[in-house]
Amino acid sequence: MSDGTLFSMETIPTEARYQGRLWVADLLDLTGAALVGWGAVRAAEQVTTAGALVLAGAVAWFALSAVGGLTGRTPGRHFLGLLLERGEGRAPGLGTGLLRGLTAPVELLLQVVLQHRPLDAQLGVHARPLPGGARGWVRGLLPQLVGVALLAGAVWSIVTPTRQEMLQYLDSTLTGWHCCHGTREVTWQCRTSLSRAVRNAKGGDAEVEKLLRAECPVAAARLGP
Repeated sequence: MSDGTLFSMETIPTEARYQGRLWVADLLDLTGAALVGWGAVRAAEQVTTAGALVLAGAVAWFALSAVGGLTGRTPGRHFLGLLLERGEGRAPGLGTGLLRGLTAPVELLLQVVLQHRPLDAQLGVHARPLPGGARGWVRGLLPQLVGVALLAGAVWSIVTPTRQEMLQYLDSTLTGWHCCHGTREVTWQCRTSLSRAVRNAKGGDAEVEKLLRAECPVAAARLGP
């Protein structure tokens, strides 16, 4: 075996070198998009059905895919120190980004089985490290914080009761009665429901204000006279 042949066998192609980290980045981005979609449904006070969750998650995922196509960057890729590019260092482009929105979830499964990324190869894209090392990572962090802020807001919407959940808890359950009268230790559900109810009442929600003044002394005390 010649030295040249040995060298060629040990050289890992650029397309394969970072595919493991790209798999993790895609999983993070897909999970984040699903959470943002879920949070958006709850923030809009919509009924949380499977169809609504799938639609909202898909919209968030394709929006992220479009940004990733135009810039080569997404929050998941950035935090793994990667960007996506086509040949000659170009960003994938809007069309490729949207197409990858369709192929990337499938490729998450294919890569586990095949140990390579055939769909990315068909699209002509691959991952490479962010330029500039640690400094480049820090310089590119600010735009990705927008995505982080959206994710944080989504998580907050998920764990905070909706108006309907708040009304049902405070007005129709025994634990809600204890919460309203301060007869038990304050739990997360109690605290967030009371806070939501007071915000709504101060914001002009007459139904909630009437409930609090009639049935919820703890919250009524926060409203004042």
